[in-house]
Amino acid sequence: MSLAAASLHLLRNRGSRPAASLAASAAASSRSVGLRALSTRTTSSSSSDGTGSTAAAAAAATAAALLVASSSRPDPALAEISSCHDPAASDAASQEVKPIVMPKVTTGSPDHNTSDPTREDFNRPPPRPDLPIIPLEEVQEHNDESSLWYTFRGGVYDLTSFQQGHPGGLPRLLMAAGQDLEPYWDVYRQHFRGHVLEWIETHRIGTLSDDDATRSRKETGDPGDMFESDPVRHKDLLPATSKPFNGEPRIELLTEDYITPNHLFYARCHLAVPDIDPEEYRLVVSGAGIRGKKNKKGKRRGKRTFTLEDLKTKFPKHEVVTTLQCAGNRREDLHDADHKIFIAPHWVVGAMSTAKWGGVKLRDVLEECGIDVDAIALGKEEPPEGVEHIQLEGYDHDETGYTYGGSFPFMKAVDGLGEVILAYEMNGEDLPRDHGYPVRTIVPGHVGARQVKWLHKIKLSNTPSTKSYQCKSYLGFAPDVTFEKDLADWPPPRLDQAPIIHEQPVTSFVCNPPQNAVVGMKGATDFAFKGVAWSGGGRGIGRVDVSVDGGKSWTASELYKPIEQKYNHHWAWTQFSKTVALPEDVKEKLRRGEKAELDITSKALDSAFNVQPSVMAPYWNARGDPRPQPAQGRYRPPGAGGGFREHAERGTLRPDVGDGRLEARPGAQHRLEGDVRVKQEWGVNDNGGLVGSWSASLSMLIELWHR
Repeated sequence: MSLAAASLHLLRNRGSRPAASLAASAAASSRSVGLRALSTRTTSSSSSDGTGSTAAAAAAATAAALLVASSSRPDPALAEISSCHDPAASDAASQEVKPIVMPKVTTGSPDHNTSDPTREDFNRPPPRPDLPIIPLEEVQEHNDESSLWYTFRGGVYDLTSFQQGHPGGLPRLLMAAGQDLEPYWDVYRQHFRGHVLEWIETHRIGTLSDDDATRSRKETGDPGDMFESDPVRHKDLLPATSKPFNGEPRIELLTEDYITPNHLFYARCHLAVPDIDPEEYRLVVSGAGIRGKKNKKGKRRGKRTFTLEDLKTKFPKHEVVTTLQCAGNRREDLHDADHKIFIAPHWVVGAMSTAKWGGVKLRDVLEECGIDVDAIALGKEEPPEGVEHIQLEGYDHDETGYTYGGSFPFMKAVDGLGEVILAYEMNGEDLPRDHGYPVRTIVPGHVGARQVKWLHKIKLSNTPSTKSYQCKSYLGFAPDVTFEKDLADWPPPRLDQAPIIHEQPVTSFVCNPPQNAVVGMKGATDFAFKGVAWSGGGRGIGRVDVSVDGGKSWTASELYKPIEQKYNHHWAWTQFSKTVALPEDVKEKLRRGEKAELDITSKALDSAFNVQPSVMAPYWNARGDPRPQPAQGRYRPPGAGGGFREHAERGTLRPDVGDGRLEARPGAQHRLEGDVRVKQEWGVNDNGGLVGSWSASLSMLIELWHR
């Protein structure tokens, strides 16, 4: 069944409104904010039995139009949202679902090759003679909330129990239900990672015949690529995922300037980048206490709308220098054979950057909307109607129309020194598209996930955002909670023990020299390196200690912060540097022309005397989200395995070709992702699905040698 056919099936179950009308409404909605229409392409094909599987249902061009149709049935997106914080709702939903009993296989089966791309069976389902042959027509019937079946390279899978656990939400599962997964995964290539394929194999219920396997792929057709109009990225922004694009800069470039240039600032995109006409941009502010303008009948609506011009001309401009860090920075380091992370992107270390943002204070906008921000901030008044949260929603959306969103504490917004701004400038220029053009939220000291880009809606509420990105993706779970055991069948038993992430812990890492670097050391007696340190919540960096022997001995580094920031308002990072004398045994080896090693480590201490820990294991989180980042736990190269063991990839120092300068860039910087068989090399590769850069670490093993 094609995407269009599946969409028509959803339409039959969701009311009688014509598909063309729904598609037109969706297109009109996109045009109203100057967004490029999402082109969902389908491929005409015919099945072996002569029944046409043409994707002529252009009237059902996008699943988004169908999923937002009015209906007596509950909207699956809303069902997903409600279950995030309502276990009872999830329990009730699970009682309605009646998945068949599924035989299980052990992940990592020797017959399931997810690690050797040189073999023909790489990433293909293993032989399962114990399972039945299931006709494709039967699979295609299982395409709604009551039963979700899929095919992949001849295997048949029942993922009904996963409908609330999928990070992308139920609407995306419905979009592909009853069809072949591979055309969708050709866009979202992170699914081809071995541990994902091994997990889905545990939900296998049967096998297609060879003819049906070919027909399933053909009839699914081409689901389209909503990322075709994404901006072009700089070659030094290395992709952790390609679609959506998530890229981290080459880490040695982070210390070339205190402010990160726009083209090197890490890019975190949950969805496709919208193309918004600034003349048509609208910001909608609503919720408790908002005093709207009077309508023609003289009544006030609890909603205000602002244009980009309004923001630039009605409010004073405010600038703030702040560091942003993605909640999942260093996620790849938490992933190994025994501790798997089932959410993307798997950042290595570079998802942290610093910029000067310009815009309007959110508290000024709230004041314009009738909120007495000064009285509330001083404790003279209570927030209106018990408001505790600022909910945010962006213009970016997935194929089903589901938008990105999140929330942060209301008191942060009204704090006169909180410096929350609606930014329209980045480093003195209009925001780049990747960073939220024309307007984004900047919440200094908070996790990057809360700093919503392409900002469309602000709502004052007494509850956090119900978007999955808030209540599902960025939570701090205990180390014994795993995706396989607890999170795939959402919600987990104790969601109350997984706080939502806002402020981040103290961290530091070495940037120069990067991992695998070849550094000229001819005649050198000492070794210089530098890096960055930061702590969330406005806590300053008091000291960064460094070591060249893997943490056996430590000494304080020199700190550099060229801007002044006030107590508990240290929003921006501190850079550090140190020149250390080479140990005598190292110098002697170099004189003899032998290889020698330096194990470089850093650990930061912030103004609250929080210190980076020495080990990773107690802070492991199934989402791979913020935790105290170990000072001595060395970064491992992606794919090296052993996430908690102290392992680092070696670089080379050449004392015969220079005096402490970087002689050559690192070698293997990328990791092979899924099915993409490409040569590992330094530089941006055009093939999709590459896991991000392997670059410098806060702890590294450097190899010195002399010819």
